[in-house]
Amino acid sequence: MAGSLTVGERIIFHLSQYTKFQDAFDVPIDITQDGIAAALRISRAHAALELKKLKDSKDVAERLSHIKKGRTKRKVYFLTTQGESKASVVKDYAQENAIDLTPFQDIRKCKGPELWATLDARFKPVVAMSCVFRKPFRREVLPDIATSLLPVDERGMVDLPRDLKEYVVSVTDPEKLKDYHSFAVDYWLHWDDLKETLYHLVCAKRFADAEILVFHHAKELLLAPDEDLLEAVSNIRDVTRGYSGLVHYVQAETARRVGMHEYCLIITKFMEASSIPSERFDGYMIEGLLHLDLRDHPNAYKAFIRARGVYDDHIDTQLECYIAEALIRNGDYHEPREILERLLRRGFDNPEEESNAYYLMGQIALKTGEDDEALRMFALSRRAMSSKRTELYNKISEMYYSIGNREKSLEFALKANELRLTEMF
Repeated sequence: MAGSLTVGERIIFHLSQYTKFQDAFDVPIDITQDGIAAALRISRAHAALELKKLKDSKDVAERLSHIKKGRTKRKVYFLTTQGESKASVVKDYAQENAIDLTPFQDIRKCKGPELWATLDARFKPVVAMSCVFRKPFRREVLPDIATSLLPVDERGMVDLPRDLKEYVVSVTDPEKLKDYHSFAVDYWLHWDDLKETLYHLVCAKRFADAEILVFHHAKELLLAPDEDLLEAVSNIRDVTRGYSGLVHYVQAETARRVGMHEYCLIITKFMEASSIPSERFDGYMIEGLLHLDLRDHPNAYKAFIRARGVYDDHIDTQLECYIAEALIRNGDYHEPREILERLLRRGFDNPEEESNAYYLMGQIALKTGEDDEALRMFALSRRAMSSKRTELYNKISEMYYSIGNREKSLEFALKANELRLTEMF
């Protein structure tokens, strides 16, 4: 062996990290020809040539195996007993000649402190940049580095162990971390992942940008609220007055829907103390929904009544339905019947709210022994929802027509017509 490792020796060292998969049914892509070429940063043809030499010398064995998450079998490579002995010789030689093997190791197997202590200084920024990502990301967006240091899965994605990421972040300069998070912001914006974009904006201390994102995309963010979203939105600091109502709304509603009841209540109380009527209204509404979730129906009713008191000049049909629901759950049927009848006489702009009102009327009828009336109300509720679906299909049809997709426009127009005919008969 010369003063550095040959390509063949590097392949042997690389494969020595995967001996535990010798008898496995599913094996990682790292031991395919493509995986080896990527790890060593050589061409596929060069890898094929070197692997042939190693097979001829009986250091490497080839077989067909299933690749993890793959659909087909592929050729994979393992060290033979002779190859494993040679791998030990390679490691000893590298140690004796101060050859750094870190760039050839699988970073996922390294502990944070030992990796950071032995990592070449020129590699540290890229590793730290990788460690700020919460979700797997495409390796290709990072600057060049020994690919084996940042292994990828079969989709070309990097996903490092959580413990490793936490350690690296803890020892990285906070100012540099802001830059790395801003890099991640640009990455996730490209992929339209609002939740991850928001998280990295907050971590980069770009709170003004974070609140603007929440302000413009609150509905999209709340389509799938989870603890990741809560972690991001709850850390927005010094909210600007013009954005506070919606930012606090997303904070409180996300907390409610992921079960963080105490935090939700803290935010709603903060909202209820606001001088902005719309923020106070939302605070009472979310507090009422939280109490409904907790089956505290009397306090839910009280919160909804406070919300009703914010505005004297108009009726919020959704709020009135919530008031009725809280009363029904608490065993009171007279007042909610009056509320719902008044709403139904007045009419609804939103078919979903109309459907809910009929459904609640059906619940009252069931509770009071009026089975025929309950069936009639439930049928009306279903018809109102069909109306909503018809409206939705028509809107989708119009959208496709506006972008020139006549075929899709016709498809959804026909669906809307079919629903309309179903309602008639």
